Amino acid sequence: MQPYPNLRHIRLFEAAVDLASLSRAAEAVHISQPAASQAISRLEVYFGGLLLHRQGARVSPTERGTVVARRARRSLELLRSASANLARQSRIGKGLAMDLLEVHATITQLRAIAAFADTGTFLGAARLLGQAEPSVQRAARQLERIVRVPLFDGAYRSLRLTPAGAMLASHAHLILRELDSAGEEVREIDGRFDGRIVVGTLPLVRTKIIPAAIAKLSALRPEASIEILDGDYDSLIAALMTGKIDLLIGALRRSTLDKRLVEETLFSDGLSIIARADHPLRQKREITHEDLARYPWVLPRRGTPTRAIFEVLAERFPPGATPSGNIVTGSLVAVRGILLQTDRLTILSRQQIEYDEKAGLLGVVPFGLPQSERPIGMTLRSNWEPTALQRDFIAALREAVAEAAAGGMPPRPIEK
Repeated sequence: MQPYPNLRHIRLFEAAVDLASLSRAAEAVHISQPAASQAISRLEVYFGGLLLHRQGARVSPTERGTVVARRARRSLELLRSASANLARQSRIGKGLAMDLLEVHATITQLRAIAAFADTGTFLGAARLLGQAEPSVQRAARQLERIVRVPLFDGAYRSLRLTPAGAMLASHAHLILRELDSAGEEVREIDGRFDGRIVVGTLPLVRTKIIPAAIAKLSALRPEASIEILDGDYDSLIAALMTGKIDLLIGALRRSTLDKRLVEETLFSDGLSIIARADHPLRQKREITHEDLARYPWVLPRRGTPTRAIFEVLAERFPPGATPSGNIVTGSLVAVRGILLQTDRLTILSRQQIEYDEKAGLLGVVPFGLPQSERPIGMTLRSNWEPTALQRDFIAALREAVAEAAAGGMPPRPIEK
C-alpha cells in the first residue's frame, strides 16, 4: 500500500460523489471508464472497504465513502486555494488555470515540499521520507515548474523556501493531514481507534491537566497514538497553522490571534511568586517590593505574558534595585532545579509546582500578584474537523479540568 492515495484518484472520487456518476466523473477528469473503475477499486483497497454503491449508471457513497468524500473535498479545496494564491504571482497571471495543482500535482511532490519545509534541506527531507535526495529534489522542482512561480531561493547550502513556497508547503501539510484523518476515520467505522493525536502544550498545563487527559483517553482508547509537543507559543502556533499539531493547549493570547484560528477558554488561572520551601522570604509575614528586589530571579523570555507580569512588578522595585544576574529559561525542569539549589525567585502557576509543593520542596511566597489571572484553553484551526478519537481527547481534557477544580486546586472552570 502506498503511504497516501493517488491525488488523481481522490479527484475522481470527489467528482463521482458530486455527479452521482462514475462515467461522468471519468469525463470530468479526462480518464477512460476502465481506468476510473480501476482507480476506485484501488481507493477501496486503500481505505479498507466499499466506497460507492452502484445502482445502474448512478453511484452514491457508502458510510465509508461519505467519510472519504468529505476529507477528499477538504483536501482538494486546499489544493485549489493554493492554486488561486499562486495564480496571483504567476507570470501567466489570471490566465493560470485555477485547478493547475489539482490536475498536475502529485502526492509525491506535495510530500517533498512539505518535508523540505520541515527540515530546511533536501538531504533532511530525503532522510525524513526515506528516499534518495535526488528523487526528493526532482519532485519538488517538478512542482515548481508546474506552478511557474519560484518556490525556492538561494544556492544549495543556503536554499530556502520563497513566500510562495512556504504557502504551498503549509497547504501540503494540511492536505496530508486531511488524508491521514480520512484513513483514521474509516478505521473508526470498523471500531479501530488507533489514530494519532498531536497536541501542542504550553507550560501551565504540562504538569497535571495534560497528563490527566492522556490517562483518561488511554484508558478509553488504548490503541490511540498520542504525541505531545512542547515549545514556545510562536513555534507551536506555526505548527498548528500547518497541521503538524492538531490543537494547542495553554494560556490564550486573544490580542494577537490569527483570523484562521479560534480559541476556547477552559479555565482561568493565576500566577504566584515561587521559591524553595525554606527560602528566607517564606518565613516573613509581610513582604515588600524591596524584599523582592534583593533576590535574583529565574525568568521566561521577553514577550511572554509571564515576563510582562514580572516587568510590571519590577517597576515597583526601588530605583536602581532591579535584580541583576537573572537567568532566562522556558524549561520548567531547569527552573525547578535552580530554585531548589539557590535563593532565586520565579513566577509560576501553583499547578506547575503542585507535586513539589506537596512534597515540601517548593512553595508560594506570600506576595500577591495583581492582574495575573489568565484564560487557559484550546487554540484550534477555525476549519478543523476532528476525528472521533480527537473529540474523545477533547472530552477527556474537559473532564480533567473539571476534576482539578473539584479537587480544590486551580483551575477554575469558566461558566458558560
